[in-house]
Amino acid sequence: MSRPQLHFTPRDHWMNDPNGLIYFNGEYHLFYQYFPYENAWGTMHWGHSVSTDLVHWKDLGIALYPSKPYDRNGVFSGSAIEIDHQMVLYYTGVIYTAYKGDDIHRQGPDAFEACQVMLTSKDGYHFDNQQKHIVVPTFADDDPIGHRVHTRDPKVWKQDDRYYMILGSKFLQPGHTKTTGQVLIYESLDGQQWSYCTRAYDDTIGTMWECPDYFTLDQQGILIFSPEHIYKEEYNSVNMWTKATFDPHSQTMQIDPEIQLLDYGRDLYASQTALDEQGRRFMISWMRMPLPDQDQEWIGMMAYPRLVSYHDQTLYTTVHPHIDELFTQPTTTFSSREARKLLVTLQDGQSINIGGLVLTYQNDHLLSDRTQVFPQNQIGTRFETPTLNGKCELAIYTDQYITEIYVNSGRYVLSQIVYGQHDTIISQVAYQMFKIGA
Repeated sequence: MSRPQLHFTPRDHWMNDPNGLIYFNGEYHLFYQYFPYENAWGTMHWGHSVSTDLVHWKDLGIALYPSKPYDRNGVFSGSAIEIDHQMVLYYTGVIYTAYKGDDIHRQGPDAFEACQVMLTSKDGYHFDNQQKHIVVPTFADDDPIGHRVHTRDPKVWKQDDRYYMILGSKFLQPGHTKTTGQVLIYESLDGQQWSYCTRAYDDTIGTMWECPDYFTLDQQGILIFSPEHIYKEEYNSVNMWTKATFDPHSQTMQIDPEIQLLDYGRDLYASQTALDEQGRRFMISWMRMPLPDQDQEWIGMMAYPRLVSYHDQTLYTTVHPHIDELFTQPTTTFSSREARKLLVTLQDGQSINIGGLVLTYQNDHLLSDRTQVFPQNQIGTRFETPTLNGKCELAIYTDQYITEIYVNSGRYVLSQIVYGQHDTIISQVAYQMFKIGA
């Protein structure tokens, strides 16, 4: 079976967004959007895996599945939080109002309704799918706050003595012909009864915002979200971040107008964060794949878990130490089927070709070209970073089907899905390479 050596993949068929990421009772729990019948998106379930170290994962099968009238067509994305020593899951339940042809697993255009649902587990292993209930009902068509179809992906956190939920949504502003992406924030004293607080939006960024996540690093609020209809290509949605401030007393959220890409490779999407066993903020993200693995057994993987930090007025992401510390054995042999770490510094005009993926430092930008190792379709093959201020130091992590490029200590990252890499590196400059130690 063709699988990455370290990157997380589903046991079979389709996987997309990470859900319910949490460190609970000494273990990491990773849930994810899962369609167990085909290598394509369909009626969503939550797959479930656990790990003690973010490296070795134990598959536990399906945790959540459609079981109620209000989620009969899908258990969409959501989050997890610990309340009173129990794991509480929040997700979006979906009803289709029309099918795509005669396929019961796929809806017609905008032909569904969404509500927000919660379920509690005492141990994080057993989930009673009959003991669910709605906490934020479906919006009416004329509701001025949220959208009946496109309100989803609850992320819940505790701040002071209250719980807060952030939702992705959209709305139509008066006089506009296109909708505006937004986040909605709700408040609760107990995690069960919720009331609306506020909204925040930027009408220059996308027509719908999904998979939002709000957290604080070094007293700076950070908003991560995935706006839709940013590009004309097939992947028209991207993962972005910005500085934001949520004030629970005035019930307002202010969003900084400088909104940036979270990853410049554009395959990465729907990132979700949690705290690790040391209280450090880390992130797991879905890597979109246009084709399944060569054995046609699975499609979709997660990028490496990344530490998230904020300094010098910007966000940095780096490979989590639990992963990074595995690369202790120097090697001169590159294998596209095994995990590798490369360290290289490029000067202007220099390039390195990693099995067909070409990285070039030119005019103070890092350029990535995967034309040789990616199917020719409507998804982009050439990407670049913003200006790098005269320095291009790279930590490059490769594994089967994926290369992650961390630029200048994680100031920028380009994550790339690749197919058919060969086992040769052609470089104009010296580099170091490491494999997993014994």
